[in-house]
Amino acid sequence: MKESVMKKSQIFVKTLGALAVSLGMSVAAQAGPQGISDTEIVLGSHQPLSGPLAGWGVPVANGLRMRAEEINAAGGIHGRSIKLVVEDTAYSPTKAAQAGSKLINKDKIFAMIGALGTPTNMVTIPMLQKKGLHNLFPLSAARQMYQPLDPLKFSIFAPYYAGARQAVKYFVQQKGKKTIGILYQDDDYGKEVLAGVADQLGEMGMTLSAETTYKRGAKDFSSQIAKLQAAGCDFVVLGTVIRETIGAVVTARKMGWKVDMLVSGAGYTPHVAFLAKGATHGLYASFQVPIPYADTASSELKAWMGKYKAKYDADANIQAAYGYRAMSLFAVAAEQAGHHIDSPKLTAALESISGYTDMFGGPALGFSSSSHVGTTQGGLAQIDGTRWVTLIDILE
Repeated sequence: MKESVMKKSQIFVKTLGALAVSLGMSVAAQAGPQGISDTEIVLGSHQPLSGPLAGWGVPVANGLRMRAEEINAAGGIHGRSIKLVVEDTAYSPTKAAQAGSKLINKDKIFAMIGALGTPTNMVTIPMLQKKGLHNLFPLSAARQMYQPLDPLKFSIFAPYYAGARQAVKYFVQQKGKKTIGILYQDDDYGKEVLAGVADQLGEMGMTLSAETTYKRGAKDFSSQIAKLQAAGCDFVVLGTVIRETIGAVVTARKMGWKVDMLVSGAGYTPHVAFLAKGATHGLYASFQVPIPYADTASSELKAWMGKYKAKYDADANIQAAYGYRAMSLFAVAAEQAGHHIDSPKLTAALESISGYTDMFGGPALGFSSSSHVGTTQGGLAQIDGTRWVTLIDILE
């Protein structure tokens, strides 16, 4: 009798356990992809909201938010609103790791979008890959943002590497430059610019005449500029960002050295022109999307700039445009991926995009199953007084 009761109890417990497992699997199946619910799509972004690159991070975050709010106001994506969570990294890889962990494991994001910085993205990309989450349209033009080919990595920025090669080729062949030097940030970003310069010179049978570096946050560039000047450089490429670009150019001018300088796209911001109050006049830059100025903008772009100003009490700039564009492009892909969106469907939707253009201008964007970089084309701009002027739309 006791044995019979015991067996029945064991059968009941096993049945209950099996039912629990079955229910658990059913709930898991219904839960769907991380960051996707019946009402929300959770996206994350890490930005330097403080520190030396806040001039990039704050407007990028604003642009992302502005577009997300517009999408939500229009009914969202297949009835889901976008929830955007932004974390500050202060452009520190250590803080980026902390931000990435929070966004992935606590906030449960579906994808990372518009995260800024090469060294910071290099920290969070492996974290995202481990969880099967996308890193979409990072604010870095390093090749690592889309290479090696990965279903989870997509970039909308013409690579620093390609921009450096195009610029060096132009200045050597069209301007007769013979002695090339470079000053670059001693990290993944700066090394990408260096690689582009060195490879292009090598292809033309030339070598770098001088190279020198600086650490992130440096303020004194006198020794680096002196080294480049002593080497007799007639053209200097800058793998710098905002403050360091101004510092390098101003230092050269104070030393009486009027050498032609070109900064990568990371230094192509309005700040480099207007904060220097004319001291950076003549500086060249590789660029992809022209900086918006109200007096030359189209009516659509001018209206957008007005909305941005009213919302954030700050002038709209290229950084904000990049954030806005990133969120817009995500919306296009997510809409196409359908109501039952997941990572594979998002990848397929992104790979089907071609000829994408918007009010900001620049080369059309597109992806495919064999290429996850939106474009490799860029142009040439120069500072005239306190604003940038486009010289060439597309450098060959």
